[in-house]
Amino acid sequence: MPQVLKADVRDRITGAALQCFADQGYPGTSVAAIAAAAETAPGNVYRYFASKQALFDAVLPSSMARRHDELLDTRVAALAESSAEPSPAAVDLLGFWLDHRLEVVVLLDRAAGTPFADYPDAFVQRLVAHAERMLPGPPSQVQRQVLQLVFDGTRRTLSRILATAHDRDHARDLVAAFWSYQLPGLDGLMAHLGAVEAVGSSIGRP
Repeated sequence: MPQVLKADVRDRITGAALQCFADQGYPGTSVAAIAAAAETAPGNVYRYFASKQALFDAVLPSSMARRHDELLDTRVAALAESSAEPSPAAVDLLGFWLDHRLEVVVLLDRAAGTPFADYPDAFVQRLVAHAERMLPGPPSQVQRQVLQLVFDGTRRTLSRILATAHDRDHARDLVAAFWSYQLPGLDGLMAHLGAVEAVGSSIGRP
């Protein structure tokens, strides 16, 4: 008699797996831990998913990372054009974060051992590249280093917010508060870096 797979059991397993991956990372998560969190037996997990990797692929498909990149690029482009809030790009990106809180946590901070192992650094470099295009000239080593440090802080803070928020409304409030601090700070930083570049050029500094 063929096995009967139940949608509610599958959903319970994927939900438990995503929480475990966000809490412990992929290498630190075992199928036994996922089964315990889903209140089922490890053997039952394998009825639904052939391996831990197959389960990871189910909860975090590559299409989700691509969509996040698209929304992030659109949001940064909108910021470069205007500082008015809220913008449609801001609403869309925030909505994605709220709808996929744990997936974004994995992408930004728990990606080791997965196909997205390079994603945290790529996220930072993506933001750095956007910022560098706003400078009046090629970035210096110091400017690039400062931007990398700032945006790595953005990555860590966002991941922490999404990982620790009690619910969707709490996450929204935390992100809004973070943006209220970060965006004016970024405006000031970019103005400073541009001014430093202009001064350096006027005195012949490389």
